[in-house]
Amino acid sequence: MTSTLDTIEKLQREHHPIYEGRAARASRLRGLYETLAAHLFHQFEPTKKISPRVSRDFMVRLNTWLDCFESDEDIWNAFRSIEYLFFAGQQEFEELYRCASEHIIKPWIIDLARIDIFSEDASKALNLELKATWPCPVTDSLRINGFLHITGLEGQSLRPDWLSLKELASPEKIEAYRNSKGIKYLALLEDFVGSGGQLCRALKFASANFNGPIIVIPLIICAPGDRAVKEKIAELQNPNITYRPVSILSDSCLVGPTPTPGEPNLFPKLRTTLKSGYEKMESSLDGDEFGWKKIGSLVVMYSNCPNNTPPIFHQTSATWKPLFPRSERELKVVK
Repeated sequence: MTSTLDTIEKLQREHHPIYEGRAARASRLRGLYETLAAHLFHQFEPTKKISPRVSRDFMVRLNTWLDCFESDEDIWNAFRSIEYLFFAGQQEFEELYRCASEHIIKPWIIDLARIDIFSEDASKALNLELKATWPCPVTDSLRINGFLHITGLEGQSLRPDWLSLKELASPEKIEAYRNSKGIKYLALLEDFVGSGGQLCRALKFASANFNGPIIVIPLIICAPGDRAVKEKIAELQNPNITYRPVSILSDSCLVGPTPTPGEPNLFPKLRTTLKSGYEKMESSLDGDEFGWKKIGSLVVMYSNCPNNTPPIFHQTSATWKPLFPRSERELKVVK
């Protein structure tokens, strides 16, 4: 493998005229990335398919990706940026599922049903209310079956994503299904939210077509998306809606167009690298170098890379080899 990692090895050998210790730091980071590759990054599903163009080996992809940059400073900034990625693996999502179930959904139902947690039949009463709960994904990105398997919740026989339901279902059919199953509560879950646009559209539809308590639970949400969802809920003025995200990524964790207090010292340099890489890939994307809606999230999930993450990490083009190639809903042909 060493013969394929020339760029990384060059970083480990060369001494920078200004920044002392860069070579040693490069060696330390390589060791960190090799550990992450072995225990975490190998879970990235879009690279598990058989492809002559994409290596399953993260370190090989890293070296190929670094070769796409034209300046030594951009290579170094890109190499360092991996340390700031939030890679949510399968086990991380399993814990997010458990947090959503045990610390959000169950306490919410206990409060709504006014269950006395100190009574002898508290567990039985809670289970009856859980059977009247309809856990559904906001979009098809969240794997609702996995959520139910890990948490032990029964759910309902139908568990559609509500963004699709908005386009395909009628209010009458939703109400008929709810009545036939004795559903009291709707739990809307989403794995990752960037700008909040999709979640807000699904929430607006749910608010108008589910006459009962609704809880909205993003497992991971970026600060701009969090603000957008809160604004939408305030606009809807529906007292039945409860919003409880599991984890919120603050603005300082995002590398957007505007610097924020508390962001890492690397980010000002990384913005320059995002721009030069974006120009090199010769693509025209919404949000330009910062990703969809200019969110600039540094999130990668084991199932896919969100398009709110800067395109240098996931976009494929004739002039660009991504680190975490994004699996698109529509097939793209790269010439």
